[in-house]
Amino acid sequence: MQADLICIGNELLTGLIENSNASFLSRRLWAAGIPVRESVVVADEEDSIREALERVLNKSEIIILTGGLGPTDDDVTREAVAGILDLKMSLNKEWLEKMESFFLKRGITMPEGNKKQAMVIEGSLMLPNKKGTAPGAILEVKNKIIVLLPGPPAELEEMFDQHVHPYLLSNNRGVQRKVKTLKCIGLGESMLEETIKKIGKWEYPPLSYIAKGYEVNLQLKASGYSEEANAMIEGAEKLLRETLGDYIFGSDLDTINSVVANMFLSGKHTLSVAESCSGGLMSDMITDIPGSSGFFLGGVIAYSNFAKCELLKIDQELIKSEGEVSKPVAIAMAESVRSLFKADFGVGITGYAGPEPGESKSSAGLVYIAVSSTKEIECKEFHLGGGRRGVKERAAQVAFDMMRKILIKA
Repeated sequence: MQADLICIGNELLTGLIENSNASFLSRRLWAAGIPVRESVVVADEEDSIREALERVLNKSEIIILTGGLGPTDDDVTREAVAGILDLKMSLNKEWLEKMESFFLKRGITMPEGNKKQAMVIEGSLMLPNKKGTAPGAILEVKNKIIVLLPGPPAELEEMFDQHVHPYLLSNNRGVQRKVKTLKCIGLGESMLEETIKKIGKWEYPPLSYIAKGYEVNLQLKASGYSEEANAMIEGAEKLLRETLGDYIFGSDLDTINSVVANMFLSGKHTLSVAESCSGGLMSDMITDIPGSSGFFLGGVIAYSNFAKCELLKIDQELIKSEGEVSKPVAIAMAESVRSLFKADFGVGITGYAGPEPGESKSSAGLVYIAVSSTKEIECKEFHLGGGRRGVKERAAQVAFDMMRKILIKA
């Protein structure tokens, strides 16, 4: 089975909103063994939606449409799908009552336009929406599975994971495509390739390299019947893990911050962070993880020298003599923030995110990261690229990786 994606919305065509839905669905579908044949974006126009749907009806077994399920006049996805399939629509009174209750709880009378969101296509399975008023739908017509999902990412993602994903898995038969993603950090794309080439001739499933900041994802794809495809993936994964060791930090939906968070929680360690050039990004990534309050005690964004001295009590003479971007200052930041929050571990990050007045261009990307614990202090120098945002993101990734390697030994 393969899928086509039709993403609907003028805001996607004008670039006002990034099409994160297509990325999310592609990842989830590939992980379920369902490759995406094509992904297109069309306007909020019934004719455009009909044309796109008609074009792919004979191409793939699964067609997913996102967006255009709202209450306004330009939300016409249901109408377009019902029209091309020659199906009627009817009012679902139960969903209408739920919408009215949804608005009532917020002290608002439901606008008349929202009633159209309770219209369902004949023969469809309605998918409830826990985070909004637009229900989704699944239709099976002429051996095709057609899925309608709302446009807001939070609504779409929950609906897909809770309802669509299990449905598609139960209908995926015969030859399957399996995907496994191994996530690496600490070796660049070319160095990873060189290391893997030392294995010899690659006789396993096709391997793709995907660079993501300071990380590189290795994606394995295998086709065959379920057991056959699984065996090919498992053999390749075993060999890669034996070859790359700790450079692999996780797989599939793992992130470097989620992996480190789980290590902190399982080890019952606590953490505090002092950030300068990363501007609080590491703290943001930590608090993205559910349960992070179980180990993260707090952070300080000590962006200026004043903040470093006043909040972290770093000696001003140390900054003058060594420079605000230096190994001694990074160490002082890590030790101070650990002491301030009485944490088991403290991280200090200082560096140049990008050229500013008075800086040389060669300074951009110079970052020092220190990790302080009750047992040891470790500090490393890095030269990171990717512009200001790229340096901030890579600095946070590197700091997580340093923590990961220290926790492995702890």
